[in-house]
Amino acid sequence: MKKTLLIPVTAVVAAVTMFAACVKNDGPSCVPYTLEQDKHIIDSFINANSLESVITYSAESSWYEGTMDPGAGSMPKADSIISFKYSISLMDGTVIFASDTIKQNDDGSPIKLSNIKDPLNSVFAELQKGGKYRYIYPSSVYFSCAPQTINGKTVPGSSELIYDYTLTEVKAPAAN
Repeated sequence: MKKTLLIPVTAVVAAVTMFAACVKNDGPSCVPYTLEQDKHIIDSFINANSLESVITYSAESSWYEGTMDPGAGSMPKADSIISFKYSISLMDGTVIFASDTIKQNDDGSPIKLSNIKDPLNSVFAELQKGGKYRYIYPSSVYFSCAPQTINGKTVPGSSELIYDYTLTEVKAPAAN
């Protein structure tokens, strides 16, 4: 009788132990910001930097955006060959990533404005050479509360990220 009871009890103890191991809490987990918390932080940044007339919130996309500098010179057409660069930074100014000037597609062909997908296609179409456009992405919508690594640099959890795009070159397409 003792052996008959020992087997089911052992099985129950093993099952409970395995279940407990699966639900074990390895410490505090992060709590993401709400969109309203992010908006408060970003709105404060915009006000502190006098960007109210430049950067606006897009409810459709849940991000902030605006033209920082329209540029000067030629404005691209759909068949124009363009080059651009971009950077990613924190709101405290820490640069996480800065690209070299991007002059060609992955296949080595020149970049035509018409080959760039929206929203950047629309952005570049409105800029002139040297123009700069900014996106600010709320952590609650586009990232997370957990720290991340971008280009070997640690991005703290719940960081709102700034993407700056600069149109560096606008050329007429090569004649066929």
